[in-house]
Amino acid sequence: MTPGAEPLAVLVERLRAVLADQGYLRQAAALDRAMAVAPDGPVGDLAVLAHLDDAVARAREEVDGELAAVLGPLAAGADWTQTASYVREPPGPGFLDGYAHATLASGADVAVGLLMLGPGVHYPPHHHPAEEFYLPAATIRWLHGVGPAGVLVHHASWQPHAMTTGERPALLAYVWTGEVATPSAFC
Repeated sequence: MTPGAEPLAVLVERLRAVLADQGYLRQAAALDRAMAVAPDGPVGDLAVLAHLDDAVARAREEVDGELAAVLGPLAAGADWTQTASYVREPPGPGFLDGYAHATLASGADVAVGLLMLGPGVHYPPHHHPAEEFYLPAATIRWLHGVGPAGVLVHHASWQPHAMTTGERPALLAYVWTGEVATPSAFC
């Protein structure tokens, strides 16, 4: 079994249930096509990853212990990276110190992963062709309002969206469906 496969299966089932409960049946079914991605190695040296333990603690505090128990090992073993265009042209000073993402499972038209944002990070308006669903493990401020932890957030294909964290970091699970090979771009 791939390391992290059991927590990944639990996370995928939770995401499937949340999507189905909200009426996103096609997107929930797409998760059947997501295959675990083997990480290249241990957690990298990206600055934001120093906040992983606090982000998992927030998941326990603001959502539930089951989600935290799944996110902890997945985040610790994930192959974290940053979007290449963001690295080439960061949207502002310090952004790259507070941002990383990791793909945990993917298929031709679906990807499941994690987004890590450090304290006080503004992730400016961006968009992508993939339809996106977030399950935030912390309360954050979205371009369209404050989103409570544990409540599904949906962004249609090409819909601009942005988010800002408060004094503590935030970890978010995501599902992309449709055109998942094209990365995000700032608007």
